[in-house]
Amino acid sequence: MCWKGMVLVTTQLLVYPVLILLVGALVLLTVPREHLRTLLPYGAVLGGLFDYLESLVTGTLKLTAFKNLGILQAGGHPLLGHLAWVPIIVLFLYYWPRGKMSLGYLYTAAWALLATGFSQVVRQAGIFEYVSWYYPIPMFLLFLARFALAAWVAHRQGILG
Repeated sequence: MCWKGMVLVTTQLLVYPVLILLVGALVLLTVPREHLRTLLPYGAVLGGLFDYLESLVTGTLKLTAFKNLGILQAGGHPLLGHLAWVPIIVLFLYYWPRGKMSLGYLYTAAWALLATGFSQVVRQAGIFEYVSWYYPIPMFLLFLARFALAAWVAHRQGILG
């Protein structure tokens, strides 16, 4: 019983660091430095800051909650969870299908599906919980709006071509 508890605690503490390492490595290996300099501020604002604000609102409304974060949290917010959204948005914007609007819709929906699926990984690890009606459609729509907003802002700023 003790061993099983240790494995669960280790899993809970490693989900976000592993995600950040994998996605961060993918960003560093595939995104050229000049694009990274442009996209990183967008990742910080549209990724990390927006995730913080979203978790603040959904947490206040008691729709979602983070738990079992140990030292990787502040005020019930996952510090590394918000940080993980920075390279995710950088990848999303860098690989945006330029010049193909209909493909952009599918691309945005695919990223929203991926984020909704990853939320289940975090939930199964015992880090994230939500009210029963929040999954899958409302959560998917929230992620869809998040990625659509990121694409819209980036397009308005002229970085999507």
